[in-house]
Amino acid sequence: MPKAGFNRSAAVLVAIAAVATPASASDGTSLTIFARVPTVCQVSVAASPAQPFRAGTNNLGVMTELCNSMAGYTVTLNHPAGLTDAWVEVGNARVPLSATATHTIIVDAASAEFRERPLRLVLSEDDLPEGSIALSIDAQPKGPVF
Repeated sequence: MPKAGFNRSAAVLVAIAAVATPASASDGTSLTIFARVPTVCQVSVAASPAQPFRAGTNNLGVMTELCNSMAGYTVTLNHPAGLTDAWVEVGNARVPLSATATHTIIVDAASAEFRERPLRLVLSEDDLPEGSIALSIDAQPKGPVF
């Protein structure tokens, strides 16, 4: 006995074949294809070997952003609270880190994007920790997610 999924697949193929039947250019028909793809929104950092943070500029690597949400997306940097005079440089943009929260939105894009930019963390002497600083990044799409 054939599986129900196979029958549905066959019905879809027949429907596509009916829509995609070639016609002469003179009769005014056209072929329209519509597709919906899943929302993809991700960010990564390709970094050189880890070194201890120091006062001044710390190179974190190259950040790659990929998001196909037409409404745009945000990239959030998760960091410890209490960094009073710290910021990140995303490409040429300087974004101050929140001194009281544990996260800061460092990218707020209004459209779908694919881009690569250098990412740097700038710390003051007062922001140097006794131990290590834990950082992570996260990308979230705006608008509907498919």
